[in-house]
Amino acid sequence: MKKIHNILNHDLLFPFSFVYQDTKSPQNELSDHMHDYYEIVYVYNGKGTFFIGDVFYDMQQGDVFLIPNSTIHRALPNMDDPVTSTIIFFSPTLIYKDMVDDSFSYLHLFDLTKKSKNYKISLPKNKQEKMEEQLQLILQETTSQSMGSRHACLLTVHQIILDLYRTRINGKVDIPEGNSYRSEWIKDILIYINEHIDEALTLTTLAQKALVSPAHFSRVFKETTGIGLIVYLNMKRIIKAKELLLETNHTIAHIAERCGFESMPQFFRTFKKYNEKTPATFRKENRMR
Repeated sequence: MKKIHNILNHDLLFPFSFVYQDTKSPQNELSDHMHDYYEIVYVYNGKGTFFIGDVFYDMQQGDVFLIPNSTIHRALPNMDDPVTSTIIFFSPTLIYKDMVDDSFSYLHLFDLTKKSKNYKISLPKNKQEKMEEQLQLILQETTSQSMGSRHACLLTVHQIILDLYRTRINGKVDIPEGNSYRSEWIKDILIYINEHIDEALTLTTLAQKALVSPAHFSRVFKETTGIGLIVYLNMKRIIKAKELLLETNHTIAHIAERCGFESMPQFFRTFKKYNEKTPATFRKENRMR
């Protein structure tokens, strides 16, 4: 089936994107992927690995991947049997927030996902069929452009989130199901980076920590995560910086130091690259919401 790629996220009134039954090869997958939008990814068939946060997952038929905002992720499709998936990509501003029931919030599914670091839900056959019908409904609405089509898309997205939330809380206790690491030292290095992101982490020091050569470290890290080390470190530091900007009153200089940036110019340059605005502007705009 021909891929339907409906991108509306440049419309400030409707920041929403829908990619229907896209088959990705390793060559056309994005290498560094992080944003302030949320994603729901549904897998129809094929095989691959999904690196989300610091966890690797096998991708199989009926899997749903929930990706909260500001989460590093990279799909690594199998070269011989690449994954076909549909992606819903949306701003949390579109999601209904009024608390009708104190025990439920649509965005709580993503908060729970981020807290538990378990980004995968495997659907049984009957729920796969319902999910595929819901995605078909969104496709029909995005292509028909009928009156109220945007509202219809959002109603279906809300129903999908509710169904996934019920599946998660009514199932077995979620235990992050990590894929096996190609090299065991990768797991320890990802943990070490998380715990020492405020330090000057270089290829040489991390390679020494892993007991491998810098060249070997660089190659295996990129092959395993799909992301180069420098890009990965910058993204992790920016994620922490955004959290500190919104959750603390620390000065921007203090935040830059806490996140391991060597200088203020480097912090400003890197932050603007990933957010298209300065740290001060980001803090002001998001605290006003």
